Amino acid sequence: MKTRTHRVVVLLITAAAALLYPERTLAQQPQNVPPRAQEAEDAVERAVKRFGVGVAGGVALDPELIDFGAHATFGPIFRPNVSFRPGIEFGVGELTTAFAINLDFLYTLPGGTRQQRWIPYVGAGPTFGVSHRGFESDEEGNRFDFGDTDFEAGLNIIAGARNRRGTFIEMRATAHGVSNVRLIAGFNF
Repeated sequence: MKTRTHRVVVLLITAAAALLYPERTLAQQPQNVPPRAQEAEDAVERAVKRFGVGVAGGVALDPELIDFGAHATFGPIFRPNVSFRPGIEFGVGELTTAFAINLDFLYTLPGGTRQQRWIPYVGAGPTFGVSHRGFESDEEGNRFDFGDTDFEAGLNIIAGARNRRGTFIEMRATAHGVSNVRLIAGFNF
């Protein structure tokens, strides 16, 4: 009877340790994964690390908007410092409502060290936007009508810096687009 009680106590302590310290418990277990499967798992992990998503928000000037959006990041492509970041952007202001699709390419500037907190980057890419400007009241509940709508394409020019933990700040200027200058902060997951 004492042996059975001892086994139950050991089992309970082991289960509690596994819940409280899973990394220690798993490290003590032998690896039963074949080497080829481990290599495939490592390759998948490396591929997944090349992709990311993020959110951003800020202010746009001329026209004055509150700007927010989301993006995906694919990279490195072509070269280790180049990544592709497509995204969508919404802007809401007193007189203007805007929506844009951005297809930006970013270049991380070389020379950054692992101890450096902020890593600078520059970028450019086409943008395709829709904007509506109007002075009429919002009596019907329809904020976006197609009476005074502009469809515009432009070129984004980007300068920014990102933190290794995911935070970034950037200034984006658009040549011949919906909004000319945007100051943005965001987070990459």
